[in-house]
Amino acid sequence: MAKRDRHIVVISKITAKNQVTVPKTIRDVLNVKSSDEIEWELGSDGQITVKRTSPEKNDFWKMVDAQEKKYGRVATPEIDWGEDVGSEDFD
Repeated sequence: MAKRDRHIVVISKITAKNQVTVPKTIRDVLNVKSSDEIEWELGSDGQITVKRTSPEKNDFWKMVDAQEKKYGRVATPEIDWGEDVGSEDFD
């Protein structure tokens, strides 16, 4: 039986801060870990579908934002090295 063919029911509780822990069984089936993203889809019939989002392989700026949140900004003022010297000055 494939993972998608199983009918799994687990219960989570909503905390006072409106947070929900994704149960281990569901994390295992979705193959997600901390820092992964999941997508919640509400159907017109009221059913909710939760699935793992596919990471954008070429989303460079999303990666930059994540690194900035983790390590802070790396922007530094440009250093003034003085006047440029042309190659004619190296005779």
